[in-house]
Amino acid sequence: MHKVEILNNSIAVIMSVYKNDDVEYLKLACDSILSQTVSCDLYIYRDGLVKSELQSILDEYACLSNVTLVENDVNRGLAYGLNQLIEMCVKKDYSFVARMDSDDISFLNRLSLQVNYFSSHPDVDVCGGFCEEFGASYSLKEKRLPLDHNTLKQFSISRCPFIHPSVMFRMCVLKSGVRYPTNTYYCEDLALWFDLLKKGFKLGNVNKVLLSYRMTEDTLQRRRGIKKAYSEFTLRLYYMFSLKEVTIKNFFLIISRFFFHLTPIRLMKLAYKIMR
Repeated sequence: MHKVEILNNSIAVIMSVYKNDDVEYLKLACDSILSQTVSCDLYIYRDGLVKSELQSILDEYACLSNVTLVENDVNRGLAYGLNQLIEMCVKKDYSFVARMDSDDISFLNRLSLQVNYFSSHPDVDVCGGFCEEFGASYSLKEKRLPLDHNTLKQFSISRCPFIHPSVMFRMCVLKSGVRYPTNTYYCEDLALWFDLLKKGFKLGNVNKVLLSYRMTEDTLQRRRGIKKAYSEFTLRLYYMFSLKEVTIKNFFLIISRFFFHLTPIRLMKLAYKIMR
């Protein structure tokens, strides 16, 4: 497949890797970005020491001209790592910065679809898209989200408005100083979306599936627990008032999300499909 050169629109893709990442999954993720129908640069942050096999793969990719590897021997967390890569990207002449996770697979036209979306939606500052989930018994064949800003703003009070690894930012957003908050417990992406809304940036989603999102039977287990539940609850409650989206329905939905993170896994899997 031939590359489509997008004049005056350069793209950086940022990804964080840590010790528990799977080597084969990482290769699929990186190759799906490096094979895009538009040219892009891939920035990888190694968050802490990793096993030798994983390090070897990272070193191989680092030899490519369009891949930059940033290494930190101390694990500092996802938000910190992504912020380090953003700091590097804002100093370059990129027009867009996209997210990617180390175990997902982007469709080959993902980046071009998002750049074209920005071209036809000049008022939108950050966009994501749909995904197909795979790898778990409760995976959704297609996960869809609202498309327009106003609906996403209302939706965000009780649900996440973006599938995180599908997101692309206009560079102007990041040059304004917006960064991933580092003071939340596994809610850095949700905290960022709320921050964007509060600052007046416009959100949107491409009406297409952009990537394959890897799930495992343990994915929901990692989302359980009182710390995660409390962190998300306080965040949603604060922004419900801050964004002037105070309704009885929203308060009920926030409470429901709190208990969702505390339910047994069997019920959590059932609720996940119902609440999609």
